[in-house]
Amino acid sequence: MHQTLGVALALLLVACHGDPSEVRTENPPPASGNTVAARQAPNPLRDAYFGDLHVHTRYSFDAFTFGTTATPDDAYRYAAGAAIEHPWGYDLQLREPLDFYAVTDHALFLGLAGAMADTGTAISAQPFARRYHKLNEPQNRDLRSLGFRASAFSSFLRQIRAALDAGLVAADDIAAIGADAWADTVRSADAHYRPGELTTFAGFEYTSGGGGGSLHRNVIFSGTRELPALPFSRDDSQNPEGLWDWMDALRERGVESLAIPHNSNTSNGQMFMLQDWDGAPLDDAYGEQRLRNEPLAEITQVKGT
Repeated sequence: MHQTLGVALALLLVACHGDPSEVRTENPPPASGNTVAARQAPNPLRDAYFGDLHVHTRYSFDAFTFGTTATPDDAYRYAAGAAIEHPWGYDLQLREPLDFYAVTDHALFLGLAGAMADTGTAISAQPFARRYHKLNEPQNRDLRSLGFRASAFSSFLRQIRAALDAGLVAADDIAAIGADAWADTVRSADAHYRPGELTTFAGFEYTSGGGGGSLHRNVIFSGTRELPALPFSRDDSQNPEGLWDWMDALRERGVESLAIPHNSNTSNGQMFMLQDWDGAPLDDAYGEQRLRNEPLAEITQVKGT
């Protein structure tokens, strides 16, 4: 079982106060008469922990389309300090290992782009999949491929939706691909967990939208036991309250998680609106549910602020 989220996340930049009854007696400030000004003892957990909770691998269709072939295992090895290969052929390596890490691939169509590129899969035989077959071969990893990649990315969701509507692809088959990718993600988080060295979390990215903005959330589980077979995506509900309902239902079964608003600057103000998804005024029930499931907000991340 992994460390608690409180240790790995809330203590990233913690400023909690210790027990006010505790005093530190070494090197006290000068006494005034018979009174010694007591200094509060430092919280023993008042350390800064460094990590990343927004990490995509080949299982995210956007990352794969733009050349990412790294697996969750590769991502966790990178977090631990190992060198991995950049899609354009050079090595990337951290100066120092990280303290915590979570692979959070897009829940929507998880693993699908990579399956389309693998000519051994059934979905790779679909006409819309053929452009992916050699997309990430070594000869295509250069600037000349950017235009093609951008086109493939911009048409990906539209083509998958059209194929589903036309009955060319079964939703259950796409779900099976996602379940395999999710199982591998969870397995990898467990395999690379090193207590006291690298805290790993199973997680995913949930993206909703509407109103001219995007609503992204990184959903992080505190452990890996009894997780659902698939993460929650916008195909389950575009309403973030649906995500919180799903998280509440899992919590009742003993599966703890939290959602962290991500890239809220691209939400067109929707991440912190003063009404709910249906336009109704916020009430206590809304506030309590959001606080229960979403106690943190992202301030900065590796790729930008």
